[in-house]
Amino acid sequence: MMSAEFILSFEDNNWYAAHFDEITQNITRLETFSELFEGREFRLAGIEPRSASDWSYDVRIFLEQKRIFLEISAYPKSIEHEMSVLFEWISSCIRISINDEDGEPLNW
Repeated sequence: MMSAEFILSFEDNNWYAAHFDEITQNITRLETFSELFEGREFRLAGIEPRSASDWSYDVRIFLEQKRIFLEISAYPKSIEHEMSVLFEWISSCIRISINDEDGEPLNW
């Protein structure tokens, strides 16, 4: 299974540092949130039916020091919706950019 990797960057890294706990809380409140792994890796799993061969998560969100790194392995509707909600909330607070691993801007 191929995953897509994205980087969410903030116009002001001071905002990210000041709101880190709030971002964490918003991620853990998502209906698709499944587990916190090793402190800064959040795993999301779509609420749609899964087969036994599917991974236990669809998205991994890594809260890095100055950015958020996203690894998306599946795009069920519930994941698409909740990622949009999360990004809309963050972008209502501060200007962000979301780029793919090659640095190309992404319109989420």
